[in-house]
Amino acid sequence: MPKAFPVIVLKSDDPVLTEQLGSKPKFWFRLKDDEQRWLFKFAREGTGEHWAEKIAGEVASLLGLPAARVELADFMGKRGSASRSFVFKEQGWDLVHGDELLAGHVIGYDRDKVFRQSSHSLNNIVTALGKVFPDPELLKPQLTRMAGFLVLDALIGNTDRHHQNWGVLRRVTGELLVEHEVAPTFDHASSLGRNEPEDNLLRRLKDNTVLNYARKGRGGIFWSAADPKGANPLDLVERAAVKWPVYFRPWLQKAGELDAASFLSIVNRVPKDWMSAIQKDFCLRFLSLTLSELKKLPR
Repeated sequence: MPKAFPVIVLKSDDPVLTEQLGSKPKFWFRLKDDEQRWLFKFAREGTGEHWAEKIAGEVASLLGLPAARVELADFMGKRGSASRSFVFKEQGWDLVHGDELLAGHVIGYDRDKVFRQSSHSLNNIVTALGKVFPDPELLKPQLTRMAGFLVLDALIGNTDRHHQNWGVLRRVTGELLVEHEVAPTFDHASSLGRNEPEDNLLRRLKDNTVLNYARKGRGGIFWSAADPKGANPLDLVERAAVKWPVYFRPWLQKAGELDAASFLSIVNRVPKDWMSAIQKDFCLRFLSLTLSELKKLPR
């Protein structure tokens, strides 16, 4: 058996600053001999948000995607995940979330509307990034990176890629020159069936309806502003890869190099008392099936 993932154990005096952004309680803290801040997020009771976040980060690494480093963590007996900040403020960087970018570059965009925000469409995201990176040679790698995030979402079934769950890193250098790059991907707790009761997971495994479940989820990005609901993550990639093949092809090629065994060593490293055998079986089946769907796409 592979060695289990480590767990960061925090004490009562570890929190430094409460984080207001988002719907779940969380706080910033520092680890010894690490100048960067870490964000601890409590997992909701009865969910696997902590292991989903960890597995998603490891799958991102398999694809070669820039992603926030995530570890399992425990604060005073409460389980959650810890994410290392990728914003190096001492070097002048800050994070501009997608809602701010879209509000600044898409006429009429309402950044205060998070849920059912149909203007958070893939076309509008491409438009906004095109304004931030007007040079086509600079835009291409940034849109390619964003496409990689969507391939990750399709693999893990991430339904929470709303407009505050992606962004651009920005730094002002000498002579007021502004540098930008699409920030690493982060916040993937809403994935891999993390909130389903075990009897539901077991039933889907027995009925062979795991792919149906993966296809049913609705994401935070809309295909069209006229759509009533966000696009399913798999469906979004299937449609976007046809419209923008140059951005998606590198990630579909990388996905094509993976197989079901690629995920086994990741899932099996989650400690047994953090993730049940049924949850692991479901997670592995989910990843195997979504990977098979992605492999059907031209690459």
